[in-house]
Amino acid sequence: MNNKLKEKIALFRFSLIAPILNNTFTEPTVKAYLETICAKVHDVPHFGKREYAPSTIKGWYLAYRKYGIEGLYPSERSDKGKSRSLNETAKQYIIDAKTLRPERSAKSIYLELIARGIITSGNVSLSTVQRFILHNNLNKPEPAHKDRRAFEMEFPGDCWQTDISMGPYLTINGKKLKTYLIAFIDDSSRAVMACAFSFDQSLTSVLSVFKTAVQRRGIPKKLFMDNGKVFRSEQLQFICASLGTIVSYAQPFSPQSKGKIERWFQTLQNQWLNLLDWSAVSSIEQLNQLLYDYVENHYHQTVHSAISAKPIDKYIQHIDRIRFVPSKQELDFIFLYRVTRKVKNDATITILNTLFEVPSKFIGEQIKVRYDPTQPDKAFIFDDNGKCIDTIYPVSKIDNSRVIRAKNNNPLDFSPFNVKEANI
Repeated sequence: MNNKLKEKIALFRFSLIAPILNNTFTEPTVKAYLETICAKVHDVPHFGKREYAPSTIKGWYLAYRKYGIEGLYPSERSDKGKSRSLNETAKQYIIDAKTLRPERSAKSIYLELIARGIITSGNVSLSTVQRFILHNNLNKPEPAHKDRRAFEMEFPGDCWQTDISMGPYLTINGKKLKTYLIAFIDDSSRAVMACAFSFDQSLTSVLSVFKTAVQRRGIPKKLFMDNGKVFRSEQLQFICASLGTIVSYAQPFSPQSKGKIERWFQTLQNQWLNLLDWSAVSSIEQLNQLLYDYVENHYHQTVHSAISAKPIDKYIQHIDRIRFVPSKQELDFIFLYRVTRKVKNDATITILNTLFEVPSKFIGEQIKVRYDPTQPDKAFIFDDNGKCIDTIYPVSKIDNSRVIRAKNNNPLDFSPFNVKEANI
């Protein structure tokens, strides 16, 4: 199993424990929540359809609390290589059971097969039964219509919404440049967590605004966004997992599900953008300062009709419910890009086409590296527990040429070779 696949599995596991971490489950107790998710069949990367016991979910929860997202990476199977094939009797029993009662879970059928002596738990796993049901299309079809009722979070920080909107064109040095507005708003209070114009809609730009939002306003329990490529990035998902934030996506081609942030974009257009004197704006920095002034001094200080309060007042009213990242260094580490690299024999790795020098003790090993794409002058090595253990820098071949090598105490003897003395 490669590292990319392990990352996907870790993110899946986090999605199940995140409601416990953030206390966002709708069931009355944690036990009830565990019973709910363990009664479902989950589509797991690499493993396919699977069900889990509450003890498994609890184990993931404890691993995350101790090691963070790194604690959710899968380890190699201890029973790898053993037979887990189904015999014909077991296959027919599964087909008959699902035909008679399509709503039956794979777990209940699996336990019944063991109880009747048709299979043993040592030779056949639950996942084998799940795969057989999946491959033979024995699952009960899902209902075609989905609930689309409007929702609103009770408290600030429970959910943020984010999106990107087309911004105005700026004329700088005679060139007309397109801008994009990236924004994060709080679902409950409608307060703007952070927003900024950018010349692109790249992941780097989105993360810059997201980081500012977390630094200023705290950590959201959930982040709601559309299905755009930039929001589907695994880098963003890992950052959210490190923060303990649940990632939630809107239904494709369903703008109404992002109604709050879409309405904010419209409000901004009508109350500010349409009234701006564009001839006086000469840089994107100036545009962002004007945007900041509007949000803080006008939007946040105006009573919002939907909540009958000023957005910033409602947000601050419940500030004690919101978590913050303890330190700037921890925040910086969380928002770094994450990659895995194998260290070459010359003790180097490549990041963004730049050669980095790595301590020789890592030669031949796979190491976890984090870096800031906007600051390519250094990167950081992290261990499996998410702790930074070293800082690395780009290779300087000139500096390397000046390194004093260890003295060779046993130099080669280039004196004439005497065959007789060599007893040949």
